[in-house]
Amino acid sequence: MRLRKFRVRAYRCIHDSGEIKVGDLAAFVGRNESGKTTILQALTLLNKEERVSDLDLCDEMTEELKSEMIIVDGQFDLIPTETKIIKEKFPHIPDILTLRIFRTNKHPRVQYDFGNVRLSNEQNRTLNSWENYTEKILNFISTIPNHIRIQLDTNFLEGPSSDRATYIREMTEFNNNLQMLASDESQILVEWAKFYKNVENTYDELLVGTTEKTALENFILEYLHPRFVYFSDYKKIYGNINLDEYIKEIKRPEGLEYAEEFDKAETVRNLFYLAELDTEKLEEYKNSPPKLIKLLNVASRRLTDRLNPAWKGDPIHVDLRYNPGNIMSVVISDVHRDGTVTNTGLLSRRAEGFKWTFSFIVNFAAETQKAELKEAILLLDEPARNLHPAQQMGISDLLKNLAGSNQVLYATHSPFMIFDYTPGNLLVVELDKRRHLSKIYYDYWNADDATLIPILYGLSRGLVESIVDREIGTNSRPVIIVETMSDAMYLNAFDKFLEDPNISMNPLNVVAAFSKNSVLPLAIFYRNHGHNVFVILDNTTESKKIAEYLKANEFTDLQIIYLERGGKQIESVEDLILPEDYLHAVNQTYEIKLRKEGYRNLTKEEVSSRNKRGIIEDLRAVWTEHREDGWNEFDVEEIARYVCEKIALKEADFLTDKTKDQFRTLFRLLAERIRLQQNITAQVGITKYQKSKPK
Repeated sequence: MRLRKFRVRAYRCIHDSGEIKVGDLAAFVGRNESGKTTILQALTLLNKEERVSDLDLCDEMTEELKSEMIIVDGQFDLIPTETKIIKEKFPHIPDILTLRIFRTNKHPRVQYDFGNVRLSNEQNRTLNSWENYTEKILNFISTIPNHIRIQLDTNFLEGPSSDRATYIREMTEFNNNLQMLASDESQILVEWAKFYKNVENTYDELLVGTTEKTALENFILEYLHPRFVYFSDYKKIYGNINLDEYIKEIKRPEGLEYAEEFDKAETVRNLFYLAELDTEKLEEYKNSPPKLIKLLNVASRRLTDRLNPAWKGDPIHVDLRYNPGNIMSVVISDVHRDGTVTNTGLLSRRAEGFKWTFSFIVNFAAETQKAELKEAILLLDEPARNLHPAQQMGISDLLKNLAGSNQVLYATHSPFMIFDYTPGNLLVVELDKRRHLSKIYYDYWNADDATLIPILYGLSRGLVESIVDREIGTNSRPVIIVETMSDAMYLNAFDKFLEDPNISMNPLNVVAAFSKNSVLPLAIFYRNHGHNVFVILDNTTESKKIAEYLKANEFTDLQIIYLERGGKQIESVEDLILPEDYLHAVNQTYEIKLRKEGYRNLTKEEVSSRNKRGIIEDLRAVWTEHREDGWNEFDVEEIARYVCEKIALKEADFLTDKTKDQFRTLFRLLAERIRLQQNITAQVGITKYQKSKPK
């Protein structure tokens, strides 16, 4: 079965999640304490053996919980095989394609709803059920002469259905006893043979329940009920394993409490599971070196083959070695592309990150490769925590493979663990701090910006590819790197605003650096991957240092453009806008705040009287003087948004021709530099900076 919708209510911090659609490989993204783990754990309540604890019920919904309430509710699609199995057992029932499973706070068992499929609740004597079958046997036994009947034990037929092995054993004992007691009653034995014939097949065909509905529910509960398997954390594997301690640990009776973390013994068990290494066989062969060496070599090869698909980077080889003292050593080697093997040594000597990654992949691969997890619903809480992005991509491949035979729902903070941006395959969880309630967004783009950060970084992977793919770079327009987001906003807006076909880049290919100190590496990355790069800089001390570093990394003077106006250096792109024009935007943006302080409008004279370098520094000085009045910091980007929005809406009449001319001059300078640099590049080429692609 595949979960298609679910709803959680009155469970821990969740009042009501609402109806949430999920795909076969769905990620839950949210900040810490938002409720991601709670959602995954709530879904485990749909397992048939789970129970709802009063401690897990929402304290703030005490009144609602006095009556029966559905705590978790799942809508499932049946796979064709499951529909066929039900049809074979219940031929008169219409095909069941969907199923609703839910659990309430009052009923101990999970419950089923078959939607529009009508099922009878009337007693049905014709059902091939355990109850009807045993009733027929008891009716037959009641006809046996009393002196024989009183010596027969029929208790096993009078209770609920036992397991298969117990039933066959008890039926065999009953048959042997009856054969002996009724040896002279051939008619009794003939009649009894009708019940005992093919006893094993008979049990397999029996249903449980006296009505059509209960029989179907019990059949699904026993054979088709979906399984939710929850993974949270794993402990590390170390270089040496004391087999005596391990065997003692795995024989220890299990405690009553559920432990979220796998203990050390479970981790070692997973290692041996992947290697298909039998500890009893190991004990048997330890005094026979040839057999022991062969056993360990085969186990090591299996272990290596099963780990490498999820291991990114150079492959590794895992070698299991038996040492005196009944110690098993885990030895790791790096296997390089040319076939050489280096860095052979105990796992315990590797870096902590390597050990954690290795242990995680062992545990996760083992647990998910076990046969009983086929067609399960896997719930993974932070499956990539502490992993390097390259290793996270390895886990992502593993998850995608699992999603073929299982459904995978997982919680993550990492942009590298988001593969599908389809609603239902990507869900956002947010916490309402005032009411301490979790809310799940199916339309995740409506969530809070801070929550969306991992998603936005993931969505931007295409930009990263545009940097690192040298073929894209060679065939793309020149890249213009600017120091701030407001620089990019102004350049793009004025490029469209001027509508000058002689200078427009249709449109400009502007990349805003995250901060000034990211300009240099960003320019180098783009240049080294085939792009023709230009950098526009302010005239600050920090910007001039950036220019020096760029030249030291073989950028030419043509590629470095300082902002200027009328042949004089200016501090920022805002100085290309006439002060009166810029102050119009400032006065409109801060209109309410300025009026509260007694200003009708800030004038050019009032601002320029601060005698700073450029209009931005003058305005910052004004804002600093009024910090105690609650003016906070002057927001350069807020003014840029205002100007660019007015340009987009064609409402920028406040921008004078002088301002347009000054931007037009910048664009002409940029176009000229691009032309000259392209001529040089055509002669020299830029391949010397490009790294060859890995084969």
